[in-house]
Amino acid sequence: MKTTILFLLVMFPSVIYGAVQQTCQSEIKDAPTFFYLKLGMTEEEVRDAYGKELKFKPKKKGRERTFFQNFISKPPPPSLAGVRALYLRFFDHKIYQLEVFYENRAEWPTLAEFTRLLAVENNFSNEFWTIKTGEAEVKCPGFTLFADQVLNPRIELTDETGRTEVLKSRQKHS
Repeated sequence: MKTTILFLLVMFPSVIYGAVQQTCQSEIKDAPTFFYLKLGMTEEEVRDAYGKELKFKPKKKGRERTFFQNFISKPPPPSLAGVRALYLRFFDHKIYQLEVFYENRAEWPTLAEFTRLLAVENNFSNEFWTIKTGEAEVKCPGFTLFADQVLNPRIELTDETGRTEVLKSRQKHS
């Protein structure tokens, strides 16, 4: 019994330390980039990045702007290969949230495999993902990354400070 208690006392701090090491500490500037799109990009930067490949016309609603394009009836431009739909949400002309719906791919048979490959492609630890009931999430101080495979593999990258500003703006104007 004494040996078991001693073992737990010795191991418990290691378990806590290991969990702390697996917590995402990335700031907004370190958020992943998807298809050359990153949080904080301006509408002009999106136009510059895609040129005429993307018919980029965000819809206006106060300080918010949204852009949606699907590639169901026609294929995406080469720079968006594998994308089924793209949704960009702007506040004060900067992206605070981007959502990408992907085509199904054989190398993503499960949500766990999808998130593992996203982590590898974006150079962050796969240990950051929390996967529960068909949804995966990474919470970092500057951003949140969400993934699921309800219809197609999908990610949603959000600047949480930007989301808060949007909600404040909506409350102020309602």
